[in-house]
Amino acid sequence: MSRSVIFIAGDALGRGDDELGAALLLSALKNLPKAAGGLPSHLLFMNAGVKLCCEGSGCLPELRALRDAGAELLCCGTCLDWFGLREKLAVGRASNMVEILGVQNAAARVIRL
Repeated sequence: MSRSVIFIAGDALGRGDDELGAALLLSALKNLPKAAGGLPSHLLFMNAGVKLCCEGSGCLPELRALRDAGAELLCCGTCLDWFGLREKLAVGRASNMVEILGVQNAAARVIRL
């Protein structure tokens, strides 16, 4: 069984104010390496979460740092295509539902942000 994985299905954390949610998500990504339990094996991005990995995202430095520390970043290819962002992917790689579900199934736990 692998370490924990982080599942991100949106471009903000929580519901309510989108600006606050974006700031909270950025804070979570910055602080993830410091959290108890260590670095997750993967960060999985689905739906609007894939936008975080694309050109223009304010989260790119944090995501690159997580990648460089050893976490694998997988983005839903269908989602990238839906938003017209496949060519703008700046960190991580395009993946598919089979691989993403396989990573979740093999994980010790899945944490949804």
